[in-house]
Amino acid sequence: MRHRMAAGSESVSTPHGRRGVALFGATGYAGREVARLLGAHPAFRLQAAFGGKERDGVPLSAIHPSLRGSVDMACVGLDTNGGLDGAVRALAEGGLDVALLATPEALSLALAPRLLDAGFRVVDLSGAFRLARSSDYPEWYGFEHGAPGLLGGAAYGLSEWSGGTLGTARLVANPGCYPTAALLALLPLRRAGLIDPTEAVVVHAVSAASGAGRKVREDLLFCEIEGSVRPYGLPRHRHLAEIAAQTGLVPGAEVLFFPHLAPIDRGLLCSIALRLRQGAGASAVAAAFEKAYAAAPFVRLLGEGSLPATADVRGTNACAIGWTCDAATGRAAVFSAIDNLLKGAAGQALQNLNLMTGRPETEGLPR
Repeated sequence: MRHRMAAGSESVSTPHGRRGVALFGATGYAGREVARLLGAHPAFRLQAAFGGKERDGVPLSAIHPSLRGSVDMACVGLDTNGGLDGAVRALAEGGLDVALLATPEALSLALAPRLLDAGFRVVDLSGAFRLARSSDYPEWYGFEHGAPGLLGGAAYGLSEWSGGTLGTARLVANPGCYPTAALLALLPLRRAGLIDPTEAVVVHAVSAASGAGRKVREDLLFCEIEGSVRPYGLPRHRHLAEIAAQTGLVPGAEVLFFPHLAPIDRGLLCSIALRLRQGAGASAVAAAFEKAYAAAPFVRLLGEGSLPATADVRGTNACAIGWTCDAATGRAAVFSAIDNLLKGAAGQALQNLNLMTGRPETEGLPR
């Protein structure tokens, strides 16, 4: 039996010319946000949505009631009607050439090569392609990488720092939520040479429980997380490798990372402590941020002494950044806040897709 596409997905474009997109992992929190954003995007439309076999034929609006009236198409079970190969073949025959993967690493590793071979351009929201060396995956992710040949060609999709590479990229690794907030706060100072290398950078971050995914786990039940904040993924959270790789800092020596889960449904606050190089001060810090983000529509620079909160960016694709500097000690603290489901996942994926396809990066995204 030929693998069917989701209801309402007969053609690549609507009469208004919106480009069809396939979404794998539509049943999770990030998948829900991707579907919602695509439902209102002026240039793209959700054309096919995939989940586990138990979701086959179930409307997305039944899985995610917040999508009722906006995204009502049926989900397709990946394990039915031909499996992964059948799904990719049906999408290609239907004229699609863009896919977003909001899937676990193992499934992304299985899907991405098939989609790329079929001519798709892919944005992967998992950690399957975020590290450039296959040898790092056993240490940080606990598995041998199944597609090491793709790592060298995968673009790292921190949109503001992509350096124009996304326009030609066929595979984009969407950053994790913790690294997105940490790197947007750290990279301007790191690239400007303002961080004293003799003292470790300390990254303390607190994320909403939705950052752990929509899985049934005892430690993520409401009664386990409500009213409590706790360390998460320690002693060596996998996102430390990502932060270290992008900053060039040595994990565990030059950069320390302490993530936590908070009893909120969305949002992430990152607090970073560091020492500035001798002679660097508040004016140099401000200049570095202003230079880095003068043309970045989703970065809100609050300035020295004005500090962000997760409520400031909830429901947006923005990152708000503020900082403090102590002239007497030479220390600085940088704070960044994002919506972990948007700028930390689905919103950045759509921002990257916009840049990959020559669209304005702000198109279809809340600011």
